[in-house]
This record gives sequence, structure tokens and C-alpha cells, in this order.
Amino acid sequence: MRIIDAHAHLFDNQGYLKHLIAAMDENNIEKVCISGIGKLFKCVENEEIKNALKEFPDRLIGAYFIRPGVNNPEDIQRAYSQGFKMLKVTLPTKPYDDPTLFSLWERAEELKMPILFHTGVITMIRKAKGDYVSSWYMHPMRLEPITNSFPRLKMIIAHLGVHWNEDAAELIRMRPNVYADLSGGLNGWRVRADKIGIEHWLWWPDAFKKIVFGTDVFYNQISQVLQEDINRLDRLNIDPETRELIFSGNISKMVGEG
Repeated sequence: MRIIDAHAHLFDNQGYLKHLIAAMDENNIEKVCISGIGKLFKCVENEEIKNALKEFPDRLIGAYFIRPGVNNPEDIQRAYSQGFKMLKVTLPTKPYDDPTLFSLWERAEELKMPILFHTGVITMIRKAKGDYVSSWYMHPMRLEPITNSFPRLKMIIAHLGVHWNEDAAELIRMRPNVYADLSGGLNGWRVRADKIGIEHWLWWPDAFKKIVFGTDVFYNQISQVLQEDINRLDRLNIDPETRELIFSGNISKMVGEG
């Protein structure tokens, strides 16, 4: 089975990239969509991602990090010209659906760059002193006006909304251009979701066809996240065609890697 990890970061640790590639090899992960989301998360910046893409062009798909309210459409255009194929968005200075941000989403749609939106409570390794950060700005339903204005823009709701699971799930059910990943830390929201039963939110026929595989963990935790996802799909008797969409089909089509 072909596997592409749609949600990975390059942490600012010595030798991290080579460790990540080794973990990918161990878990038969063909490619990862990788971003650098900066010092608040102990990650590298976009420039280091650009260098990584040159070093491992066959294993990495570039996800350019933008912070709404800070970056502009020209940054997205520049990223596209540098070989980035998607955007990673978090830490907006205003709500995702603020009309002043729509030029960002318009440019992404024009360039056919899917967007991985962080949703739910944000967890930063370092505190953003003097910087107003609001998880409420990143509620999944903040994406609804964007889906209406930009119906050709492919969007991924990260973490199925973390704790706004029902809202995230209903949005992916009702909007054909919106997907979700189930990524997250080993002791995070996924524990609660599996205890309750994630099918509580993904309840409709073919719901899992709107899911994209992602990890969003340190390289040495990738194996466990992958196994947990496989075990969940086994428990729910998810068919092979849907698994192919989850693990590679959906994201490869979005970024033109099919």
C-alpha cells in the first residue's frame, strides 16, 4: 500500500531530517508533506524546508508555512515558484474567515495549492509572549465562508478540529472540497476519540473517503501513529479502496503527485 504522510514538520534538531527519512523507510512511507512552522514549535523556517526539498526531492513535498495577517499573496506566489505544492496555515492574527484574509485563499485557489489548516486548541512548545494567539480564530467553522467563496480550493482540517470534532466532521461531510486528517500526539485528542469511537463523528457512508493520513509527531512516534490508524481502520472494517484514498489517493491528487 502506498503511503504519503500529509502532515509532517521539520523540527530544529541536529540530524532530524535524516532520522525522518529513516523512519519513513522503516514504515514504508513513500513521501511526506513537510513544513517548518518556526521557533514557537521548535521547528525550522520555510528557507530550511526549501533546502530539504533539494536534498530529498523524491521523498518530500513542500508545504509552505504562512501566518494569516502576516504573510501576503505574493509570499504564496513566491513559494509556488520555488517548488512548494501546498500551504500549512496556523497562528492567524485574526480569524481565518476575516474578509481581509481572502486574498490569501484566492491566490492559493488560483495556484491549485491545497491548504492544511490547523484547527482546535493550539499547543506551542514555546510561549508567544506579547503575541495574541487565539484558538478561537482557528475553529473549523471559520473555514465555512472560505469553502463558499473558493469552492475549487482543497482544504484539510487538521486533527479533525481537536475537540471541535463534530463541527469539523459535518463540514467535511457537507463540502466536497474539504477533508480532514486525524493526526496528533500519542496522548492527545486521539485517545479520547478512540475511547468514544471516532465513528461517532464520522458516521455517514463513505465518511472515511474524506480522510487524509497525517502524523504530526516526532519521527520516533511515526510508527505508533501509523499502527494506531491501521488498527482503527481494521476495527471499523474500512475497505481497501477507501484505505487507498486515506493513505495516498486523496493527498496525491491534491498536490499532483498521482
